[in-house]
Amino acid sequence: MKKFLFLTFFLIFINSFSQEYILGKVVSEQNTEIAGVLVININTDEKTYTNNEGNFMIAAKTNDLIRLVKQKFDRVSYTIKPEDFQKSITINMQKSTIEIEEVELKTKLTGNLKEDINKVENKKKTKLNLEISKMNLEKSEIAILLPKAGEFKQPKGEGFSVGAVSNRWDIVDINNGYLYILGEDYFVEELGLKKDEVAPFIGYVMQSLNLKNIKKKGYFISDDIAKFQVLAEKKIKTFKKLK
Repeated sequence: MKKFLFLTFFLIFINSFSQEYILGKVVSEQNTEIAGVLVININTDEKTYTNNEGNFMIAAKTNDLIRLVKQKFDRVSYTIKPEDFQKSITINMQKSTIEIEEVELKTKLTGNLKEDINKVENKKKTKLNLEISKMNLEKSEIAILLPKAGEFKQPKGEGFSVGAVSNRWDIVDINNGYLYILGEDYFVEELGLKKDEVAPFIGYVMQSLNLKNIKKKGYFISDDIAKFQVLAEKKIKTFKKLK
């Protein structure tokens, strides 16, 4: 009888433990696997990344909201359902839409394509060049070069709270922020990472940083970037050994 009770308890324990994890695959519109997707449980702040086959595993409970983020793809949010613990789920991500800039024709077209192309002015490009010519980047504080606070935030939608939010940024915003400031070339050319390793590596470094103030303010200061770079160059060898 004791053996039977012990076995029953053990099976219940194993079953309940296994229910805490979600298995999934992330695919594109063409049904191809997407590697290096950041998967974060918004309720617990736990995160992971998809492997080369687009598969991931993350701890979660029913009604937890998981968010999937990757550059050049639209963010996806997914609410965990009870049946998701019984099978692997498949989540689709779509490539972000690229908007074509507005152009203004200041003179009449001649019909000569080569001549007419030179007469077409991109308004945003002209404005940007003017602003750059006025800016001395060497003397600029890093915060000036950042996007506005909340630029990386997912718009409110199903599963998001409507009340006051204490932090301006979350883990996803900070991950994207480091990539935005340092640029992909820093990670690929200077640190020798593959493109699909960049986001996981940023997350790996972030685990050793105190991000409390960045989350609260919603922007970096120069010291935040400097600390990240110092730590990144220390951890790159360890990260490569883990791969």
